[in-house]
Amino acid sequence: MTNAQRIIGWGLALLLLVACAGDKPEITEVSQELAVSAGNAASSDVTLGPVSATLTISDSEPLIGDLMTLELVVEAAEGVSLQMPGKAEAFSRFTVEKYSDGRESTKTGNRHTQKYVLQASRSGRLRIPPLRIAFVDKGPDSKSDDEQELLTEEIPIKVRPVLAGDEASDAELRPIRGSLQEELGNSYFAQYWWIGALSIVGLSVLIGLFFLKRSKREQDVSPYEKASVALASLESQGMPDTETLDNWYVQLSSIVREYLEGRFALRAPELTTEEFLREAQRSDRLSDEHKALVSGFLADCDRVKFAGYEPGADESRAVLEAARRFLLETRESAVSDNGPGIDSGIDSGAAPDTGSEEEAA
Repeated sequence: MTNAQRIIGWGLALLLLVACAGDKPEITEVSQELAVSAGNAASSDVTLGPVSATLTISDSEPLIGDLMTLELVVEAAEGVSLQMPGKAEAFSRFTVEKYSDGRESTKTGNRHTQKYVLQASRSGRLRIPPLRIAFVDKGPDSKSDDEQELLTEEIPIKVRPVLAGDEASDAELRPIRGSLQEELGNSYFAQYWWIGALSIVGLSVLIGLFFLKRSKREQDVSPYEKASVALASLESQGMPDTETLDNWYVQLSSIVREYLEGRFALRAPELTTEEFLREAQRSDRLSDEHKALVSGFLADCDRVKFAGYEPGADESRAVLEAARRFLLETRESAVSDNGPGIDSGIDSGAAPDTGSEEEAA
């Protein structure tokens, strides 16, 4: 069944509903103030040298729509310099409704606390990904002043739907409505209902044709063309400053991930960087050079999103050019039958020679 046929069917069903509807049932509006859910709490503790971190979620099995509190407490010894995680970019499946942080001195050093009030975007099995804490130990007992990294453990979350299992079967249904009127008589609607029916059918056909044409246009656009347009749009915004840095790198990373999914059938948008790199290593559709290129690119984006790193304009431009180079070198016309490679008409980081393509055409 085509999209146009589905839409026409919906239009006819809507017409029948309008014709058969009687008095509208009384609707009682219920307003409920959302409160932070505090049910099945879960936590994880990790320690590395003079730094320890505790990550706690107030409810690991919330109901869809419930708010949860995620608290990260990091304790560090005296002389340890910390770099805490970012604010909201690490929670792609959750909406951050509120964020706060604080710092206090302890007998042995300092305690840093970050609190996030989260709301799940959908039901099902989700997860709180590992959070990264970078630190440099400059204390008197330190043996090295190199930067070290501490990752919290992943916390699984099971978001329950409003009605599931026995709850759905026990739900109370509305009572049966009264008898319908047996005869409409010579009402205005009975005489001219066919005008409304023809209008709905005609509108449904037009809507169906519109969506079919748009779907065909989208199918004709290659993943490379979509990603190139998105990159050009992002570049037109200029290089990011301190306030737009996080959002700019999220958009850049999403462009390349969606291109990878469309071009190589890799589930890049759904995976973390670590999971994607493992998936890419098993794929024979990317060359070793391109695996290294995309690995370095995603690592640069993650440093900004999760580690709070603030690159300059020149460094951001270099990351954008690395993304453009990857698109050029892996697009359909730049790949030979023997596997991934660079077409002779494409220079690294440069635009393709369109003149030679026109001559070949």
